[in-house]
Amino acid sequence: MPKLTIDGREVEVEAGKTILQAALTLGREIPHYCYHPGLSIAGNCRMCLVEVEKAPKLLIACDTRVQDGMVVNTDNQRVRDARASMMEFFLINHPLDCPICDQAGECRLQEYATEHGRGTSRFVEVKNISEKAVDIGPHVMLDQERCIQCSRCIRFCEEVTGTGELNFFRRGQRTVIGVFPERPLDNGYSGNVVDICPVGALTLKEFRFQTRVWYLDNTPSICAGCARGCNIIVSVGTQRELMGTQGQLDESVKRLVPRFNEEVNGHWMCDEGRLSYQRLYSAPRIERAQHPAGTVVPWADAVSAAASALKSAAGKVAVLLSSRTTSEDMLAWRMLLEKLGGDTIGVRANHRGDDDDLLIRADKGANSRGAAWIFGEGATEDAVLDALLLGRVEALVVVGDPLDPVDTANLEARVREKIANVIHVGPFVAGTAESAAVVLPAAAWSEQDGTMANFEGRIQRVRRCHLPQGEGRPGWRVVRDLAEAAGIEMPPWTSYVEVLDSLAEQVEEYRGLDAESIGLLGAKVGAGTAT
Repeated sequence: MPKLTIDGREVEVEAGKTILQAALTLGREIPHYCYHPGLSIAGNCRMCLVEVEKAPKLLIACDTRVQDGMVVNTDNQRVRDARASMMEFFLINHPLDCPICDQAGECRLQEYATEHGRGTSRFVEVKNISEKAVDIGPHVMLDQERCIQCSRCIRFCEEVTGTGELNFFRRGQRTVIGVFPERPLDNGYSGNVVDICPVGALTLKEFRFQTRVWYLDNTPSICAGCARGCNIIVSVGTQRELMGTQGQLDESVKRLVPRFNEEVNGHWMCDEGRLSYQRLYSAPRIERAQHPAGTVVPWADAVSAAASALKSAAGKVAVLLSSRTTSEDMLAWRMLLEKLGGDTIGVRANHRGDDDDLLIRADKGANSRGAAWIFGEGATEDAVLDALLLGRVEALVVVGDPLDPVDTANLEARVREKIANVIHVGPFVAGTAESAAVVLPAAAWSEQDGTMANFEGRIQRVRRCHLPQGEGRPGWRVVRDLAEAAGIEMPPWTSYVEVLDSLAEQVEEYRGLDAESIGLLGAKVGAGTAT
């Protein structure tokens, strides 16, 4: 492998790597706009110019391959002057609208103008005026005057989605980015162009003008929209006061953006998953325990009533769960059912649409694989419904979907009339929650810690991003309270980590795993061991 020297430090990298990539291995970022690790190299922004010994001129680091013995300087006066000149060019026609731009606070143009610009401009002529707030698709808005023509969005639509909606139009200093006539940016991954835009030219309609990024608390988690389990950052509003005014009005989820994981989703995520957080607010929340549905009672009273129903129906208890339930909650329900002598448990299948060639899975159950490990392949919704119709069930627990109210189980009239004791545990007023004998609030997807296994068998961590609403709590804690009220001995769990330890003891695929070994990128499981 070639060895080269960058700013006096020697580094050895694979042949074919570029200077920019070699510098990153040293923890040194060379400023750049057009380069993106998930796209082809364009080499058109010229921001990454560096000096290579014996080269007659400065070279672009993003497209200059390393050679053995190469000596590179990324920060001498010659390089600094070149970067300052490039920044001056970028800012010639750029509007001074940072105070109202969604990108403010995470904008490469702001950062590089401060770090590498001169702070003044020699341009005194009239700026080019381009169109603002151009509606180019169902989710993306374009401000042409902010564009620095890095071409990232064009390359994404050509190379990743293969849809090619975006391109450059006109010529010379009048060049602008845009979509072809009658061909909007309407592919299933359009939101990614917003993520990769280094300035504020492309913004997401659903996030546009909603909040300032410095008011956001960002938590690494996974998307529960389908069985892919894309790695994401969940951004939640934080209620703070700034200069006597309220800076953020609530602590709800404001956006989801992809988090790089080469083994799962690379740099991208689909639009359906990106906007899945909106489903958290599409139905009223269950904030207090109810007995029966619609009648609020103290938590202890509702738990006592549910525990009494379960205990009296021992041997004839069934549980129907969402396929987005965390593995920790699933194990807790399995253990409680075993203690009660029940043998009927089912997980709702949740399939919509088709798989595509990139990320989207037709199976919308984010933990379908984990459910199969914990309960076996025969634990289906049909098995529970058949048991109900045959009169083999006297008490039914329905665990609601933690992400989408629409996916929470409801019972047909012919089934509902067969069972009086329905206990609903979930976050939304949906499905059986509207008529159950006992309703217990549970945490939604963004309000709990746990693990899920994607369709490839990779165990990944869901992280709590904000506090549950009302009395909501993780499913395993509901189970613990029910067991205690019913006089059933269960492990005295106090955190999801302890439930994960029980998973590692009882479920072969989780053997040897803990929160640390799963980490930020998950653990691929094969033959019971993490790889």
